[in-house]
Amino acid sequence: MHVALLANTAWLDEELSSFRHLVVGLLGEQVRVAQVVPQFLPLDEPSVFGERIHWHESRWGAINRVRLMQLARPLRELQVELVHVLDGRLWPGAATLARRLERPAVFNANSHLDIRLVEAVTRRLGPQLAAITATTEPIARALRERLGDEYTLETIQPGAHPGEPVRRRKPDDPLCVIVSGNGRLDARYASLLEGLRRVTQRSPGSQFFFDGQGSDQHEIWQAASRLGLLSNLSMIPRRLGHRELLVRADVLIHPQPLGRSRTLTIQAMAHALPVVAQDDPWLDYLHDEETARVVHDPDPSGWAQVLLEMIADPDRGHALGASAQGWIRANRLASRQLERVLALYYRLLGHTIPFPG
Repeated sequence: MHVALLANTAWLDEELSSFRHLVVGLLGEQVRVAQVVPQFLPLDEPSVFGERIHWHESRWGAINRVRLMQLARPLRELQVELVHVLDGRLWPGAATLARRLERPAVFNANSHLDIRLVEAVTRRLGPQLAAITATTEPIARALRERLGDEYTLETIQPGAHPGEPVRRRKPDDPLCVIVSGNGRLDARYASLLEGLRRVTQRSPGSQFFFDGQGSDQHEIWQAASRLGLLSNLSMIPRRLGHRELLVRADVLIHPQPLGRSRTLTIQAMAHALPVVAQDDPWLDYLHDEETARVVHDPDPSGWAQVLLEMIADPDRGHALGASAQGWIRANRLASRQLERVLALYYRLLGHTIPFPG
C-alpha cells in the first residue's frame, strides 16, 4: 500500500506531532508514505522517514486548488494508491486531485468549519472514492446530517502517548500558565486578562505565556500593557512545532471555544498537565473535573478564582492532571488512532488486513 498524506502549513502548525506519529506508525505497518507538504517547510519539521513531495502553498484558496491539481503527475509516478487530506481547507482541491488520479481519498474533519465544505467533496467524488473522518463525535453527527448514509464516515479521534509529568509544582513555586487561543483579542480574552491582573496582585511571580495560532497578538499585548501585565506576560513566537513545548508548564488555558479538536490539548492531558477550558459543544474530550476544569463564560473574578485555587492547592491540579492522563490511556491512545486509520485504508482499497505471523 502506498499512501500520500497531504497537509498545509496551518494544519501542521497545530498538528505536527500527530503528523509525525502517523507517518512513523504507517511505516511501521509496512505502508509506503509520501509526505506532501508545503515547499517552504523546513527540512527538519516533518518526519525524516518516507518520501517527500513539495507543493507551492499560497495564501489564496483558489490558487492552492490549481497547485494541488499539479500534484497528479508526481503522485501517479510514485504509484500512490490513496490520498489522505489532513485539513478541510484543502478539501476542494484535493477532491479534484483524487478524481484526476482516479484514486480514493480520505478527508479529515477536525473543525466545525469543515462541515460546510463537505459538499465540495461529494460534488467531485462519489461514495466509492471518498471517505470522511471526524475527530470528534459532535462533528461526525453534523457531517452525517449533511451526508446521509451513502458515504463512509467514521469518527477517528486523535491520540497521544502518555508520559511522565514534565513539571510538578510546589506550593511556593510561581505558577507557569500557557494561554492558547486564536490570538485575537475578544471579550473572552479581555475577561481573562483582567482575571490575570487580579492573580498577579496576589501572586506577583506568576508567569503567563500566550500562544496565538500564528496571530501576531499585538492587540492582546496592548491590552496587557494597559493592565500592567507585561512583566508577567510573554508572547510565544510562531515556529512550526513549538506547540510541542507548551506542555512544559503548570496549567494550560483555552480561553475560547474554537470548535476544533487540538492535539495540543490531548498531549497536555497525556502528560498529566491540568487543562482549564471554555466549554465547547464541538469537543468530546472536555469532561469537567475528569479531563479538564471546564468553565462557562467566566468573568474576571471567575478566572482569578480558578487560578488562585491552583496556586494555593497544587495537589488539586496534580489530581486533575492524573485523572486526565488516566482517561487518555483508556480512550485516546495514538496506537488506537493508527489502527482505525489503517483499517479504513484497507477497506477503501479492498485490501485484506495483514495479521502478524
